[in-house]
Amino acid sequence: MAKAKLDENFVAENVRQIIEMLGVSATAEVSKEEGTYIVDINSEDSSLLIGKHGANLESLQFILAVRLKTLTGQDDFEIFVDVDNFRRIKEDRLEKMARQVAEKVGQTGNPEPLYDLSPSERRLIHTILTDNPTVTTISEGEGQDRHLIIKPR
Repeated sequence: MAKAKLDENFVAENVRQIIEMLGVSATAEVSKEEGTYIVDINSEDSSLLIGKHGANLESLQFILAVRLKTLTGQDDFEIFVDVDNFRRIKEDRLEKMARQVAEKVGQTGNPEPLYDLSPSERRLIHTILTDNPTVTTISEGEGQDRHLIIKPR
């Protein structure tokens, strides 16, 4: 069986099929930036698609990625799924918080731990503060106790 060609249309068709199977009313727009397919979903059922703390959204993204990799045989791409800008708003909030804490650490010289972050949230904060001249970030702890520390450089 020939593998399908991975492009925006193929991603959009698979998103449509998944949404249809879920029985929710939604529209999706797919774009591509470098090797990442960006799927923006708008829905009246957005809270159902997002789930508690974005858990359903993470699952939706995972299922879509596995389906695309299986159908195309390709795995040199990333998928970013967002519902009603939930992720973008969350990332903006995280970035603002990270910069505020970094400024505080820069002024006081005292390290600040950040708890209750998902691995992707910790990664985002590491990335945001990578080029900050006054602070650096490290992750400490294991499993549920893993947390991020913003400390002076």
